[in-house]
Amino acid sequence: MAATTTTAEEKLTQLRQLVLNARSMPMSASCVINRGEVLDAIDDVIAHLPDEIAGAQQVIDEKQSAIAAGEAEAARLRERAREEAGALARDSEVVRVAEEIAAKVKADAEAEAEALRRETDLFIDSRMAGFESVLHKTTSQVHTARARLAERSGLDVARTHGA
Repeated sequence: MAATTTTAEEKLTQLRQLVLNARSMPMSASCVINRGEVLDAIDDVIAHLPDEIAGAQQVIDEKQSAIAAGEAEAARLRERAREEAGALARDSEVVRVAEEIAAKVKADAEAEAEALRRETDLFIDSRMAGFESVLHKTTSQVHTARARLAERSGLDVARTHGA
């Protein structure tokens, strides 16, 4: 037969039953109880009460420890979240500044390329104008030379002009 452990609450309930079941005194609220039984019951409660209190305290301590561990974990997670948020904010600021710098560099490069294109076009245009002038002079000199040759030799300039 296995021994069962009786709680302090159950022992107090048994003590109450002893008082309730005690023989009543006629014409009085008093009763006759066995002093030994009641004292034994009270001593039993007193003797086992510290065990129950210790068990309850152990449960309370374990719960408080779990709560403290949970709070520490929550604090660690909050700090980690703050750090990550700060890193993201710094990264986004770095990205924003980098994009601004990149946009400025690109705009400057495009402006410089446009200026170089314009300068190159002006240079080529001036060279072509000079070449055109030389060609015009050469063409004029060729016409003059042909006209003299035709005068001197009696050649038909109109006929040779088209050929």
